[in-house]
Amino acid sequence: MAEIRPLTGLRGIAAVTVFLAHTRDTLGNHGFHFEVPEPMVRLFLSGGRQVDIFFVLSGFILAMNYRDWFARAIPAASYFTFLRRRFARIYPLHFVMLLLVIAFVAAGRALGAHSNFGYERFRYEDLPAHFLLMHAWGIFSDDAGVWNTPSWSISIEAMAYLLFPALIWLIARGGRRWAWPALALGVAAGFGLNQLTHWGLSGFPGLARGLSEFMLGCLLSNVLGTRAARWLQSNAGGVLAAGLLIVCYLVTPDTGFIIAVGVAPLLLALCGQNGVGRLLAWEPIFFLGEISYSIYLGHFLFSSIAYRLINENWMKTGALPTAAGVLFIFAFVLALSTACYYLIERPGRELLSGRRRAPA
Repeated sequence: MAEIRPLTGLRGIAAVTVFLAHTRDTLGNHGFHFEVPEPMVRLFLSGGRQVDIFFVLSGFILAMNYRDWFARAIPAASYFTFLRRRFARIYPLHFVMLLLVIAFVAAGRALGAHSNFGYERFRYEDLPAHFLLMHAWGIFSDDAGVWNTPSWSISIEAMAYLLFPALIWLIARGGRRWAWPALALGVAAGFGLNQLTHWGLSGFPGLARGLSEFMLGCLLSNVLGTRAARWLQSNAGGVLAAGLLIVCYLVTPDTGFIIAVGVAPLLLALCGQNGVGRLLAWEPIFFLGEISYSIYLGHFLFSSIAYRLINENWMKTGALPTAAGVLFIFAFVLALSTACYYLIERPGRELLSGRRRAPA
């Protein structure tokens, strides 16, 4: 199916928010402290909850794109074609970023370069699990992503891809008339898991988090076309859905399954024609969505490079140098993310997928 541009735009805003949240934390580690009102922190500087949006969004889009592939059966050919396309989407950039981090760590150790948290946390014995995208499963490693922190969620996504065809087949057994009861059951299961464990980055807490939210996205796609979904796609529905997510952010200090439920109406709304969708489909926001994976997976390394290119002592001499330094870091990360998208992500996807473009 054709790309739904507002959903891509939403992914871009989420990726930038993750980057901003981590930038604030890193600046704090470098001695820069900013007093930010708590509502602004919850809206724009809390990165973890954006990852919960990624999981729901991924399940939602994949279910729309591939439902017909696995609704009646799970042919081996279709299963492996699906996996090839999905890993073509995520693996090339993951592989290159991991190699770059390894190179920087090895160079830093050899040259005795300073590292805020030390190089001991980078364990070479954890690398096989990283290369196999199994490092957050809690089976082969207890490292949720030290080598490249955001990659923990990509590891959970890899598990979701392996299970996706069976999940779609099960959802299809109930048919459209059971769409709402199935969605309610999925919501109840997600809240139940969240009661059992605080959302984490690896092992059972990470898998429960990612797979329950991915499943919610799959189930959510099943209610498209219903009367409630069509109303949400109106102008009033779109504003209400966006407002509900904002309120959810404001009243939730941390993250949890509530964030996944809070974004669900907005995903339905963005599949229609309304003002909120037009805003998120606006070309600059849409472009951020295009490069969102590169922003998300690369911003830790790119930021580390940026901090070594700019004079921190100069940044601390006043408000204007501080603002200029932060702007440089932001522009530097976006520039490298754009380069990665065009030079690594897209060519790698086309090479491994066996076709020019795979569903996003």
